[in-house]
Amino acid sequence: MSNIQTSLYYYNADECVYKENITFKQCTTYNTANHVCWINIVGKRTQADLEELATVFNIHPLVIEDIAHTEQRAKLEDYGDFHFLVVRMFALIDGKIEDQQISIIIRNNFLMLFREQGYGLFEKQIGEKILTDTGSLRKKGEDYLLYKMLDIIVDNYYLVLDHTDRRIEQLDKEIMNKPDDHHIVELQLLKTDLLYIRKNILPARDLILTLKRNEIEHFDADNKYNLRDLQDHMQRNTEELDFQLQQINSLMDFFYQLQTHKMNNVMKTLTIVSFVFLPLTFIASLYGMNFEIMPHIKDVNGFWQVLTGMGIVAFFLIVFAFRRQWLSTKDFLKQKV
Repeated sequence: MSNIQTSLYYYNADECVYKENITFKQCTTYNTANHVCWINIVGKRTQADLEELATVFNIHPLVIEDIAHTEQRAKLEDYGDFHFLVVRMFALIDGKIEDQQISIIIRNNFLMLFREQGYGLFEKQIGEKILTDTGSLRKKGEDYLLYKMLDIIVDNYYLVLDHTDRRIEQLDKEIMNKPDDHHIVELQLLKTDLLYIRKNILPARDLILTLKRNEIEHFDADNKYNLRDLQDHMQRNTEELDFQLQQINSLMDFFYQLQTHKMNNVMKTLTIVSFVFLPLTFIASLYGMNFEIMPHIKDVNGFWQVLTGMGIVAFFLIVFAFRRQWLSTKDFLKQKV
């Protein structure tokens, strides 16, 4: 049983038709000579769905294979009568970063969009404008529709990066105030997420550049300006991503430096304790030897005299350590610059 939901937007400047739960066969009855046809397919495709798709729309088997395997890198391929695009979409859903593959087939006045999860972004930001005839969507072709979809994807890259940036700032403050072992784990997990995003953003940036440079017959020349703007946004996202990775590396280094600083303070304290007590231990061990003839060995007050001498030695050793600032173990994080 198929789990996909197929909807159709069939429009031009004068009219718009919207159909839900439409079959692939019914989609082919709409003439795209003077209308743009956007087929929106959401859900996990079964093998039967893909076979029907290939038969009804005469789609190349390699494209069907790429649609079925949803771990493709971003790319643009020319199949003669149509172009096939793959790009990874990231979205912030209920405070969590989710991602999925977006597959697009585009040809003259025709665009087919494949997703496994809806998110509602394309329907709200594009579908509603088509239905209410707001903006310039109804007056332009499928190339502009493609641009608007890519623009939504790129904007969501920025929203996801803005979310990770806020998380990095929060971790920065927490580490400055009270560093804890769980911070290094969170930094590593965040770094892993950013590296995964980077792995998918860089091919997407190259895809947009390739799309802008390609001379596609049915693409309007004015759309190149839109793609150029999209490329600028992708460059901004890439730079922001690289900067955040550098921030994380810097925070991880800072965290390790704090741990080293704390360890040094512990070792310093232990060293001072040894510095003070080693002479006292020597004196105690000296008077602990079983000799009959030793200074004050027969004296009634000998114990208190030796103890007093040890106290005087300890006092002068501590004063010496203070004057050399060996006992300074202040937390430099709490000092005002």
